[in-house]
Amino acid sequence: MNPSVAQANKNEISILGKVAAHVPDLIVYGDFSQEVPFIETFDGVLLFIDISGFTALTEKYGTSTNLESGADQLTQTLNRYVGDIVEEVMLFGGDILNFAGDALLALWRVSRQHIHDIITLALKCSLKIQKDYGVRDTEVGLELRVKIGISAGHISKVVVGDNRHQYFLVIGRAVDEVRLAQNLAKAGEIILSPNGWELCHRKLIESRKIPDERAVRVKYLKDDLLEFNEEKFYERCASHLAGNHICESAEILRKASILAPNAELERRLRKFVTRNVLKKIDDDQPLEYLSELRPATIVFVNLQFDESANTLHLSKAIQDANIYITDMIRPFRGKINKVFMFDKGCTFLCVFGLPGDKQADESAHALDCANKIHSFCSSSLMKVGLVSIGITCGPVFCGVVGHRVRHEYTVIGRKVNLAARIMMYYPGLVTCDAVTYSESKLPPYFFQEVPLTSMKGILNPGTIYKFLGVTEKTMMFKAYLTKERSELYPLLGKKRETDMFEDLVEKFKASPKTHILMYEGHLGYGKSQLLSEIAYLGQTAGQKVVAMELTKINLSQNFFTIRTLMAMFLGIDTCKSYDARQRMLLNKIRGAVDESYYCLLNSLFYVKFPASEVVSNMDVPKRNAEMETVLVKILWKASEREIIIFVIDSAQFIDSASWDFLDKLMMNVPIFMVLSLSPFGQRRQLLCSTAARILGTMTHTYVRLKELTPAVIAQKACQDLGVVSIARELETFLIQRSHGNPFFCEELLHNLHINNVLQYHIVEQDGESEDEWDSLFTTALLKPQNSNSLENMEAEEYICTVKQNVKLHNVMLPPTLKGIALAELDNMSPSEQMIVKCAAIIGVTFSTELLLHILPEWTKMKMNQTLAALVESHIFECFTEGKQQDTSWKWDVFSRDPSYCPYIDTAAAAVSDLGQVIANRIKHEEAVMQSKVMVFCTPLLMETAYELWLHSQKRALHLKCASYLECDAHQCKYCGEGDFIAFHRYAVDGMLWKIDSLELRNEPEKDILSEAASDIVSATLRTVGSEVNNVGNIIEASDELLVLKVPEVPSRSSKGCSGLAQAESAVTESNEDGGPVLESERSRAFTYLNTAECLLKSLEPKQNVISQFEMSVLYSLKGEVSYNMGQIHLAKKMEKKALDLLKKSFPLTIVGAFFMSMVEISKHMSHQKKQPSWQMANGKEKRLALLYQRGRCVSTLWQAFSLDPATNSKKFSYLAALMTVNCAEESQDEAQIISSYMEFSQCCQMVGFQQEWMKYEEMAIKRSSNLRIVGGGLFIIAKVVASLAYMKLCLGNLHLASELSFRAYEICEQIRKSKLSCSVLFDLFSTFFLRASFTESAQALSWLENLSFRYDNIIGKACFISGCMDLMLYASFSYKSFAYCLDFVATNEANCILMSQSGIMLSLYSSMAIWFARLNSWDDFKEPFEQARRLLRRTSTSLYGNYGFCKFVECEALLLQKCIGERPDRVRELRNRMTKNLEQAMIQCSTSPVYYPRVYHLKAYVQLMLGNDEQSQISLGMAIQNCYENCLEKNWLTISQEWWFTGKTAMEDEWLKMAPHFPLWKAGMSNEDLKVCEKSLYLLKMPELDINNPFPEIKSQDQID
Repeated sequence: MNPSVAQANKNEISILGKVAAHVPDLIVYGDFSQEVPFIETFDGVLLFIDISGFTALTEKYGTSTNLESGADQLTQTLNRYVGDIVEEVMLFGGDILNFAGDALLALWRVSRQHIHDIITLALKCSLKIQKDYGVRDTEVGLELRVKIGISAGHISKVVVGDNRHQYFLVIGRAVDEVRLAQNLAKAGEIILSPNGWELCHRKLIESRKIPDERAVRVKYLKDDLLEFNEEKFYERCASHLAGNHICESAEILRKASILAPNAELERRLRKFVTRNVLKKIDDDQPLEYLSELRPATIVFVNLQFDESANTLHLSKAIQDANIYITDMIRPFRGKINKVFMFDKGCTFLCVFGLPGDKQADESAHALDCANKIHSFCSSSLMKVGLVSIGITCGPVFCGVVGHRVRHEYTVIGRKVNLAARIMMYYPGLVTCDAVTYSESKLPPYFFQEVPLTSMKGILNPGTIYKFLGVTEKTMMFKAYLTKERSELYPLLGKKRETDMFEDLVEKFKASPKTHILMYEGHLGYGKSQLLSEIAYLGQTAGQKVVAMELTKINLSQNFFTIRTLMAMFLGIDTCKSYDARQRMLLNKIRGAVDESYYCLLNSLFYVKFPASEVVSNMDVPKRNAEMETVLVKILWKASEREIIIFVIDSAQFIDSASWDFLDKLMMNVPIFMVLSLSPFGQRRQLLCSTAARILGTMTHTYVRLKELTPAVIAQKACQDLGVVSIARELETFLIQRSHGNPFFCEELLHNLHINNVLQYHIVEQDGESEDEWDSLFTTALLKPQNSNSLENMEAEEYICTVKQNVKLHNVMLPPTLKGIALAELDNMSPSEQMIVKCAAIIGVTFSTELLLHILPEWTKMKMNQTLAALVESHIFECFTEGKQQDTSWKWDVFSRDPSYCPYIDTAAAAVSDLGQVIANRIKHEEAVMQSKVMVFCTPLLMETAYELWLHSQKRALHLKCASYLECDAHQCKYCGEGDFIAFHRYAVDGMLWKIDSLELRNEPEKDILSEAASDIVSATLRTVGSEVNNVGNIIEASDELLVLKVPEVPSRSSKGCSGLAQAESAVTESNEDGGPVLESERSRAFTYLNTAECLLKSLEPKQNVISQFEMSVLYSLKGEVSYNMGQIHLAKKMEKKALDLLKKSFPLTIVGAFFMSMVEISKHMSHQKKQPSWQMANGKEKRLALLYQRGRCVSTLWQAFSLDPATNSKKFSYLAALMTVNCAEESQDEAQIISSYMEFSQCCQMVGFQQEWMKYEEMAIKRSSNLRIVGGGLFIIAKVVASLAYMKLCLGNLHLASELSFRAYEICEQIRKSKLSCSVLFDLFSTFFLRASFTESAQALSWLENLSFRYDNIIGKACFISGCMDLMLYASFSYKSFAYCLDFVATNEANCILMSQSGIMLSLYSSMAIWFARLNSWDDFKEPFEQARRLLRRTSTSLYGNYGFCKFVECEALLLQKCIGERPDRVRELRNRMTKNLEQAMIQCSTSPVYYPRVYHLKAYVQLMLGNDEQSQISLGMAIQNCYENCLEKNWLTISQEWWFTGKTAMEDEWLKMAPHFPLWKAGMSNEDLKVCEKSLYLLKMPELDINNPFPEIKSQDQID
């Protein structure tokens, strides 16, 4: 046995063995003593196996966009098939030389005299393969079949390369013949080549001649002949192949797989393996982790040799070609993957973008390299007749193909096949596909479209282009903007940027000093379209605008920017000839430049002015300086006549000579320049010193572009698709995947469109479809479109939806987007890449404990060190403060602070202090160790890394995550620590095998929150006392809640969850605090619920292991998501289904509700008299789970019914709230009972049951003595305090309400309950506002703004806008302008959540109508007034609904005033309507008495306008009497009383004097500063009447009472 072979443990393969698996035995045991290139000749038998049907299979898989299928499925199918064949060949003693996608070449090296036996052995192997693996069915319905060619004879091994990388190939007659034999074969056949037929043992072979060919078709072997002894035959073959290192044991297929460590041999073999693979092997990563699905650029280079070329010629030519190709592609991280020689000649397979090699602009680099390679090989290589190159770009499988002990790293996929085919079918050219053409971003004039030809096995190849090469001549004066402005495609989301341009231009006109406006933005942020819009705005304003766009190639072209800019400025860029250019140029420069200097422009603009004596005497530097002076003079002359604006897109590609000229130009000529640049960190090259100095000048303006808002992304999608609306599911998908990047949005839509995922429907205006869960995120909502379309307004409108059975979360990223992220990923070390890829399995936010669990054989120290490096590189960030991240960048779009400009070139910045680097790394490691949760800085990187895994790998890793999460899924300790679904583990048998896993954890540390909450409850009860019998005492006692301090809460981290609990966590996180769910949380919950439902549907009927409880949880969660989406009807429907499954039906009719209410009241009374006692018996936990789930369902139900103003809905709401109380009381959970009492109290307040409202409020406080303050206990206290604050606000006890609201806000902030905080803050604002404490109200509004915008809380935002409008209407100062508020309403009025909040929307629309009415803008008044009127009947009797109602009545009062003076014919109609609305307002305000003064005030005003002074004074007195602490209304009433009845002189309307430009509130202002606003209230004026007949349509008996 060879001494290098060790009988090592078979389970442990050395690094040498892993490297040797990528190399054939021909190399492993070959001669390494010769210098490359060298040739070694020997005899042998070749077996070529081609898999028929592979091309069709790649087409089938390659067109899939689904994450669950594609090239990874292709390679698994292929590897299983090829692996079996490889094993069979090795069992017969063959050596696998190489793999070529769908084929493999095997060798039996043998001496000439024994070759006939080995031919027979190869035939036996082939027949066995055809018998066992000749046909294999695939999952997609296609067959894989095998065709085999065999040859024998002289073979030459050629090794080429250098000291770093080497490649081998076999050439010779036998190689040519084996390829010929395989080409002659059909699926299932074996063809023996002519030379093989001559050398074989013919008596043993039954064959058939092939017409007109010397090769034969083998049918079978006659091994039953008497002279043939099979046993002796195999012994002879083993003896013949003894020198080939064949294993004698069947357990070890290949000796090379168990090679003992040998440093020298390993060093030599590593030259034959690509560096990308070696990095993974050195990092000890599993073999399957070498495989990825990624976008790459494929380059096939084929050299066809003359027939006269011999082996030496071939060897020399291949070596020279290899060296040149390597030198060309290496700077751009291109790799030669294979070199092989068949009838196609010698072919090099080159790949750009392998794992670790991804770079930006790789397609452009590949094309440029290909063009140079084609030129070199065509002209400089010996005996090369034709050079053909095919280039494609797109997703391919990069990974291992073959068997465990013999495989190769290669690329497979549709794009690989296409590149090979266009290389063959377009000989002598450099050709590429349409994707490469597009991805290269090179100008169109570098390409020429070629006629399409039919290519074997390729369907729909698309347009094929010939690449002409990059030459300066083809680029002359060509640098126009590629993004053309279109009226049908307006710029979205960039109004502030264009406004800034126009403002700066106006300043430039006033003071002409050179100014640069710089827009910096990431790739795809819309810089090109923005500059196109700016160029249009400048031209329409009458300025001279020259706009150009640069590419990376221009950076290396000296003076290209200025040459082209000036040519476009002078108008010679479109001239075809020298003469035309010269005539045009002469007209432009005559009078500006001395005639003797015209010739200086010859070389610059390719003209032929006669050389002058003055210029001839100049040296080159002098001539260049004078030429620049001439250009400056031309521009100076032009600037005297008009304003000059230069617009340069991609200004980072301005060459250094052009920067030098611009520096000189800006010092002499006033020019306004607009530049777009990519971020400093994205550029490989540094700016030259001149550019850095110019861009860093403090007087210039720098703007950093930000991502588009979700609303604009949806609008852009409609614009791109040409529809009026898109499905919610598609909108959510685009928002999540695009990350606000318009280019990403375009690519995502294009990818969905070309893969037929989208479908279009004509808008149906009639009828309303019933809400269904399946359509919750798929039904399109019509969005208001401000289109300037010139098309026929009667044309049909379309909406876009997603095809059924398509799950968008399974759709792969487009290759363009994946390539962007891969360029960043590939710059990481293998360890960093592994961390990123494993973290991507978990999600954007991930636990370090879970990450360590799924990392393959990693230590915690290694993980922490790698994470620290990634944090330092801004790939991850530590997530230690929950959701509280700095999001101020979302709103601070512009920066004019020069210190913020990143273009100042400081050489010192490049020099790093090693000690500081080490200190920073240690700091980051400490932060990682302290942080248990981390987050991706770029979600696109996470999605890309996730898609790199193969389906089987993802499945295995997800199972590891699930096993970890199943035992560790629970809420954080501040939310109660229990299951996400209460007692879930007890209700579902066998779901979690560790029933008491939570109890087995270590004892939790002492919770300081519990002590604080206990103090709050104790103080409350001490104050209330045991003798509290009336509401007044409770109100006063509640004040004690406010004197306690709540300690700071330690930071928390949320654990993961699995199954339905994932959806539960997404819903619970937002629902617990009573607020709306964020868009991302809604879609996340929707996705998890759909996934759970798909899993349930995938089970066979006999596998019905899902309990009714589990199904009820599914429907309940669906109901909560629907409720948060504003789909109230669907929410009711889902919750009722859940209750049915929980054996607790809910009535469908009002009669049923009446009888069930009787039953529930009886049950409640029995609970009040005597609480049932639980027996500690089996089944208690299951009963509790049932009760908790029922309570959750009916809690959602009463809230859903409360949003419906119908009388019957109030009864259903009351019943559901009562059922919530009964469920809580039966469970005997104090926290649940207190919470249910407060909910029931709120319900009673809304339906007008004041006695019960007060009673249950008191009971909630009393029951607090039984509350065990652990986990979520403090949250219950926060809800109690918030509810009390709300109710005191309704009652008009504003002082107490403000203090309660403030305390509730403090508690919510401590326990991170942002949604409840938003609700409390609006209550706090309302109380301060009604008390006329304007400074405090503005402060509360600022907190609300910060919170609602930080967490994208749409209802919080709407409340904030409502507050801003209130300040302008009733406090006479502004927090935000009216235009800002108007824009918010216009943008979000179609939001489904806001549409369900009719009270808030009524208030917003009424405020807008009041504003327009006061300013006499009656045309603008109509639309918001009608919107408010439509909402009137849908509005419930909540506090905010009643406030909106009061505002609407004010609108009607102002309209009545107008009609009395201008349209007396409409007075009767409006008077009757107002009478009803005032009566309704009085009834509704019984639930919120704080607004009685406003209703009486408006009633007095209407009575006064109708001439009933006496009744008006009575109503005015009632209003003043009911004011109590409502100072705002009291001030307004005082002014009205003086204006109407007691004023001696006419009063001036201070509000109208200040409107619409009110004083802007600033931080630090006091109430004294705003004192003037108290008297600046709008005067409710009397209309001018006809003295003789004031009301012709109204009789005295009709006057309002």
